[in-house]
Amino acid sequence: MSNFSLKTNDLGFEIHDAHSVADRPIAVYRATEELPRSDSPKPCFDPLYTSSGRLVTEYRPDDHTWHTGLYFGWVHVNNANLWGGPWYVPEEKKYVHVENSHGIQRHDSFSVFGVSHASVASVDEELSWLDAADQLIAIESRSFRVSAVEGGYRYLISTHIQPALDELVMGASRAARYSGLELRMGPPFADAEHYCSEGRQGHENIMKQRARWVGARGATGGFVAMMDHPSNPRHPVTWFTRKNLLGAGLLMEEDLVVTRSQPLGLRYAFFVLDADPGAEQVEAFYTDFAS
Repeated sequence: MSNFSLKTNDLGFEIHDAHSVADRPIAVYRATEELPRSDSPKPCFDPLYTSSGRLVTEYRPDDHTWHTGLYFGWVHVNNANLWGGPWYVPEEKKYVHVENSHGIQRHDSFSVFGVSHASVASVDEELSWLDAADQLIAIESRSFRVSAVEGGYRYLISTHIQPALDELVMGASRAARYSGLELRMGPPFADAEHYCSEGRQGHENIMKQRARWVGARGATGGFVAMMDHPSNPRHPVTWFTRKNLLGAGLLMEEDLVVTRSQPLGLRYAFFVLDADPGAEQVEAFYTDFAS
């Protein structure tokens, strides 16, 4: 019998693990929560817990209410802000709230929803990207495959982004260059210690550098790792890392043009573990994912 169970709730769904010591979900996916338009509403995972009950994520902190746990955020998509908050405006050399810029990644449906006999929780989601005028600019198909691994959980995350226009120009923040799959780590996990596949340690030394994967040890225990698949464009990806942030910076170095005939496909692995397994084991996890 599977140790995982999937349950719908008022926001989306939650994943339960019968083997977890904590009597609560290990993950909640917020697909339909109503948020201010200035936050560019988008589906996300929050909270995320280790199997021993350590909280990993932070949701809508006061300083950045558009940071929502583990999420896909896209700062510039043509003229739409699908990240949330202000834009950095180079001409003014500061972040500015730009009226009529915030779009939405709208949840439309779950097309796959279940747990296999092999104890893999599987969810496929269909989404629509809308610009500030609620005009369709892209269709997204997103999938999650969640399974148990030694010491915790593996989330396989993939997405297929099909423009509804002739082309989408996707860009990062014009200052810090963040955009893409992002994890906001919250207390007590935040102030994490990062290290990467290329041997660099510390978020300052990994920021804006390429690596196949980046791991982070929580300040009071626990561990997460994010992995970039070899099939992704611009692999190995450039990373956006701060003491409480971990993001695969697909757009960090330059914008990306996606067209009807050349849609965008992305694959990532994300691990939530009770303890740091060490670089050798993380590399073994990556090898399995990449194969």
